[in-house]
Amino acid sequence: MTLEATHRYDDIIAMPHHQSRTHARMALCNRAAQFMPFAALTGYDAIIMEAARETHQRVLLDEDAQRELDAKLQRALDQRGSHHRLAITYFRKDSSKDGGDYITAEDVIHLIDRERKALVLEDHTAIPLEEIIALEDLDKPSDEDEVTITTDGD
Repeated sequence: MTLEATHRYDDIIAMPHHQSRTHARMALCNRAAQFMPFAALTGYDAIIMEAARETHQRVLLDEDAQRELDAKLQRALDQRGSHHRLAITYFRKDSSKDGGDYITAEDVIHLIDRERKALVLEDHTAIPLEEIIALEDLDKPSDEDEVTITTDGD
C-alpha cells in the first residue's frame, strides 16, 4: 500500500462507528456463529461411527455346557436367600444392526420371572434366561464356575 492510499481515508478514519437506528446490534455469540464451519452432510459422522461400531454374533452353548449352566442357575436360585453375588454374562441384541454385545452383570438374584422367562436382579435388571451363557458365584472362589463355550463358525 502506498502512502498516498492511506491518506485518502484520513478524513473518516477517526469517525465513530455507525450504529443503526432500525436494527438491534447482533449479540456476540450470534456473530461468532456466522464463522462456524459449515457441515454440508449433517449426521454423516454419526452414520460412519455407527457403521464402524462392532457387534458380536450370539454364541450357542453345547449340550454339556448348557446342562452345567442350568445346574449352576438352579444352585443360585436355591441360595437366593443367602444373597450370593453373581457375575452373569448374557447376550443383548443390538437394536440397530445385526448381532449384539455380551454384558456381564454383577448382582444378587431378586427373583425369576416365569412369565417373561427372565432372571431379575436386585438392581431390577431383567436378563432373558435363554441369553445367559455364563454364571459365576463371586462369593465362592472356585475354578469350577467356568463354563466353556463354543461358537458356530468362529
